[in-house]
Amino acid sequence: MEGTEDSNPPVSTGRGDDGTTTLLGSGRMPKDDPRIAVLGDVDEASSFLGLARAEAGPGGLNDLLLELQRLLYRVMGDVAMPKEENFVGEDDLKLVDGAFEEWREKTRLPKEFVVPGESRVGALLDVSRSVVRRAERSLVAAGYAGEHPHAIRVANRLSDLLFVLARNADGHSRPSKG
Repeated sequence: MEGTEDSNPPVSTGRGDDGTTTLLGSGRMPKDDPRIAVLGDVDEASSFLGLARAEAGPGGLNDLLLELQRLLYRVMGDVAMPKEENFVGEDDLKLVDGAFEEWREKTRLPKEFVVPGESRVGALLDVSRSVVRRAERSLVAAGYAGEHPHAIRVANRLSDLLFVLARNADGHSRPSKG
């Protein structure tokens, strides 16, 4: 029944069949616009983090990955609404840097080149890291370095954090001090 509370909103409208899409108040724009590419890359990174989170199960890693997914949505907010106030800021950098230091202390980092695939979660985190690197390149190519510098810094540091998390998931954890 159309218009009832139980009906689902339309998922496909067909309006994008002409190669355009709507971006939060920017009107119709071509799907090959650099902002759309950035949004796609960041969305893909979040999706892979979600897959890693589903595989990781409950616990500290799962909670952190959810927090990082939410951070990536704030990055998308910066891209989608470039003239608005920044959604990504210094607190987000502190979040990523703090998590990096915390997990770096818990992880033995290999001295040799890493070939992903020692564990499923580690491999998914490595794919996430690769996609975050692509998103970072897209952010730079789209000209966000000056407009939203925190978004680029977050992407750069997030990829480092994901490398450490992947090594930890692969079983390179250090014994706890205590």
